[in-house]
Amino acid sequence: MRRVGHKGRRSWGVEVLEVRALMATFQMPTIQGLAGGRNLAATFNRMVGSLQAQLAIQAPKDTAPATLVKVVDEVVTQYESASRAAFAAVPGTTSLLVQQGEALRLGVDSLKVQYDLGLVSLSTFNADAYQEIQELTLSRQVWPAGTPLQTFLVMATETSNDLTAVSNLVQTTTTSTITDAQAATVLKSEVLAFQGEALLGASRQPWVSAPINQATTTFLAQVDAAVGQPDFATRIATATAGFADALVNRGGTFGPGGTLGRSIKQPPVVPTPLSIADAATFAHLQYRQVVTTSTLILSRNFSSSSNRYGRFMTTAVFSSPSQAIRKLALDQSWYGTNQATFVQDVTLPAGTLIYVGRVGPIFQGIFRREARPVLYPGLAPQYLVANTRAPGIVWGNLRATGT
Repeated sequence: MRRVGHKGRRSWGVEVLEVRALMATFQMPTIQGLAGGRNLAATFNRMVGSLQAQLAIQAPKDTAPATLVKVVDEVVTQYESASRAAFAAVPGTTSLLVQQGEALRLGVDSLKVQYDLGLVSLSTFNADAYQEIQELTLSRQVWPAGTPLQTFLVMATETSNDLTAVSNLVQTTTTSTITDAQAATVLKSEVLAFQGEALLGASRQPWVSAPINQATTTFLAQVDAAVGQPDFATRIATATAGFADALVNRGGTFGPGGTLGRSIKQPPVVPTPLSIADAATFAHLQYRQVVTTSTLILSRNFSSSSNRYGRFMTTAVFSSPSQAIRKLALDQSWYGTNQATFVQDVTLPAGTLIYVGRVGPIFQGIFRREARPVLYPGLAPQYLVANTRAPGIVWGNLRATGT
């Protein structure tokens, strides 16, 4: 889920000090060799790479939410202005650069909205905001060139689930902690963040962008019309269901049997399906649901107490941490990295619910998705254990990876 900006203070003295303390800048990189912006891929790579590097310095990990939002807003504004000035003669390049800036701004703003209303914790805000900035250049979810249809299915499903969570919250009129107006703000920020990112990935795929725009426009209009109405909760539920029907449910654009969905490998139909986020860790969203009938010994690679007892395991044996990182696609740009320094056996008793498949690769690239995932190729056997604290599971034989 995603984030609204920061309110100024009244006192002139405080205002001046605050601006001085938080002023952030974007320094234009050299544009030599970019053919004035006509080399679109090189221009996008350099400008977005520079944006990410400067944000990482001025808004490092765990920056306070209000400060981070202000820094992102200031740096993105200057980045967009510099892009317009430098590449005015190439409107297509300028448009794409600005689109990237707005996608980032919308994503961070949506997170801040949710944090302000207590819908996400500070740790969640920190992790998600950090990833928003990291993913400008590292392990992006979308690329102006090469974003696969499966990615749009995952993004639309995650957004639909987030919208449903907020809709369900406002149905509980006696216990809901947010007002109708606040709920509307969250819903709109979430769907706008989705649209901004999705359209960046669909910049060369109008058949993808058109249904996304239609679903987003319809949803926003329905939310606006619901505010102030006595049946606000019912209207929001209808709008949320309509968004899901348009994009991810059966017959929806990216869903089973949809105009684009029929070209996508859909998650399997199993008795207890995984969340779309968990399904996306498997190659091509494909996995099997299994209940063990006998004892099964798996391996868990980890590097600290914070990731020792994770749900993801394997049967593969690795000769080194670096091999484990590559084959298990343990992205080192994540907020909390798993360096696979250690490995331990995990013995599952009969009757344990697991999901089995192959590790999904992680692709790199800024403007264009790489042809093959050379950094994190994945594809090692992957076992997701539904409940790692279930009775009878034994963790043991701790050792260094590769020994």
